[in-house]
Amino acid sequence: MGFQFALKSEVYVMTTQSVGAFSKDDLTAFVVAGRIETLDGFDQKHIGSASIDITVVDGEAYRVERLVRPSGKRGEKVRDLFPALMPRPVELGTVLVPGEKYIAKATLNTNFPPDVYAYANAKSTSGRNMCLCRTLADGVEGYDTLDRRWSGWSGEVWLTIEPLVFPIILTDKECYAQVRVFDGDTRFQEEDLRQELIKQDLLYRQDGGRYKQGELALASGDGTVFTTLYAKAGKLVGFRARRTRRPLHLEDRGLDPREYFEPVYAELDPSDSDGGLITLEPGWYYLLSTNETLDVPEHLCAELVMLHARFGLFFSHFAGFFDPGFRGVPTLEVTCLLPTTMRHREAIGCFRYERMRSATESYAKTGNYSGQTRTTLPKQFTMPDEWRAAMV
Repeated sequence: MGFQFALKSEVYVMTTQSVGAFSKDDLTAFVVAGRIETLDGFDQKHIGSASIDITVVDGEAYRVERLVRPSGKRGEKVRDLFPALMPRPVELGTVLVPGEKYIAKATLNTNFPPDVYAYANAKSTSGRNMCLCRTLADGVEGYDTLDRRWSGWSGEVWLTIEPLVFPIILTDKECYAQVRVFDGDTRFQEEDLRQELIKQDLLYRQDGGRYKQGELALASGDGTVFTTLYAKAGKLVGFRARRTRRPLHLEDRGLDPREYFEPVYAELDPSDSDGGLITLEPGWYYLLSTNETLDVPEHLCAELVMLHARFGLFFSHFAGFFDPGFRGVPTLEVTCLLPTTMRHREAIGCFRYERMRSATESYAKTGNYSGQTRTTLPKQFTMPDEWRAAMV
């Protein structure tokens, strides 16, 4: 059996022999079949190995007084909420300022058959620039959720954009979020993780070396995998975003980061001579990294999920999708509600793997952040030599 989609006398067949996260070929077939409607601003290169990148439609961006989610029970469309949002149009090139909220039409709509659904994540670059980007969709109550699999679903998708620290310039030449499509839940449970670990390791040392069996105890018992903080005393271990008034143009490259970020150095940990610690202050936003290299085999993808509050009242998952073939040290966007001291090798991230529906191209060949070995700045910036040296 398979879903059959006719377009211009051709028939596109999407096999249902296996289910899971859609690959590049699966996503391309969905676009060709009209199950994902692309709008002005969409480019073929926006179809990635396991997701579709989305940006804004020119002429459909607004500053709003508040963000309101549509009611699924009442079948509300996002446009139905405009009286409550009180939108004021903004153009491409407008400076989006921290503290304000914006909404823009995304470059795709959906026409999903039953049993197909999707979720969204902010792009890594959005997260690293401390820009909170989420999606809203017609008739769906949650953020970053395109899920009405029980009935099928057609509707519009919108982006919400909230700069948190420094202003950014609105552009349609960079993508803000990505949509991942599924036709079955293949997220790892504990037995899936155990079987995968029989075949290969998923976490390595920062230098790529293997851990000895029993040296790591980072399985959570529910199929997810913990990663820990890198905070070696005396080292530059991350960055804190600065509250500058200078707008960032997301299309720029090679920028000096010192206007937008300041380095974070780990302090001595009096109770652990081989460790270190850092203290996070509420209201500030940090880029930090894990003490482990994360490996995502090409038949899997991974999502960074919320860490349980028992580990502390901090958040480390602004942007959290890792493509098939990713291998590197994850950079995490971190903020907290209370002053929070974190120690070297303390739990900071939680990853859940899931299976791809079919083979796809590897992120290692195309990704901006492939192979990173320490906390990595957004792609708009070039790391100063003195900062790089302080990390070693």
